[in-house]
Amino acid sequence: MALMSMTGFGASTFAVGPLSFRIEAKSVNHKALVCRVHLPPELHFAEGPANALVRQRLLRGSVEVKVELEQDLSAVEVVVNRPALTALMHELQRVATEIGAPSPSLELALRQGNLVTLKRQSPDLETLEEAFTAGLTRALDALVQMREIEGLALARDIEGRLAGLDAMLAEVEIEGPRVTAALMERLKTKVSKLESELGMTLDQGRILSELVVFSDKSDVTEEVVRARAHLAQFRKTLMPEGEQERGRRLDFLTQELLREFNTLGSKCRDAGVVSAIVDAKVELEKIREQSQNIA
Repeated sequence: MALMSMTGFGASTFAVGPLSFRIEAKSVNHKALVCRVHLPPELHFAEGPANALVRQRLLRGSVEVKVELEQDLSAVEVVVNRPALTALMHELQRVATEIGAPSPSLELALRQGNLVTLKRQSPDLETLEEAFTAGLTRALDALVQMREIEGLALARDIEGRLAGLDAMLAEVEIEGPRVTAALMERLKTKVSKLESELGMTLDQGRILSELVVFSDKSDVTEEVVRARAHLAQFRKTLMPEGEQERGRRLDFLTQELLREFNTLGSKCRDAGVVSAIVDAKVELEKIREQSQNIA
């Protein structure tokens, strides 16, 4: 399944006999799949099928389907309730005569009830539902195509940023041990200076033990390995054959990557390395924003 964004639009038209309809389907970001369907009276029965079709095609996003009747050329049959209208006119005439009022008009009688109705021939419901389903399918095809095109653009942008993170990890991997070694030398120098000032030799075993602990706390190997594993998972998720609901997984991986880079920043106190990690965190924020638009 191709990677898709959650933003898309599609439209189509369909006709059944004298009735012509237009369908518009649009979607925007949402953490789950939400569908709202707006139908004209002629399609009152189609809300359920419309929701079902949307859920077959999409995983996430706020989706709105709007259908409008654009043209109705149905023949109109005028039906007059003649017995009721005749009886009403006779009664009004009798009352007018009794009270010496002018004779009632037909317009007055027609205002008193539903004596005249207009009937349009309704199309076969099965035929109408088939045509609606085909029309909505075409609209969703266009919407999905737009979401896939945007998804491809998002994937390319994220891939470029992941390459930048790879480069930053390589820099940290190279500079980390150098920074740790430099700090160790400074600590040894301070210990030697302190021994000289005190005129005594400190417990070398204790000092060595503390240096080993410091070295372990400054080692960035685990963080770099985990960060690279997360990047590999990120790339796998972006691939066309990746799993469904990839946006949620990408959001999780972004958080994990941010956690690793935060730890790297606390371990590597060199100005150059810290600057590179700050840049990495800025890139991760951009990746997070892009991932939140992926279905």
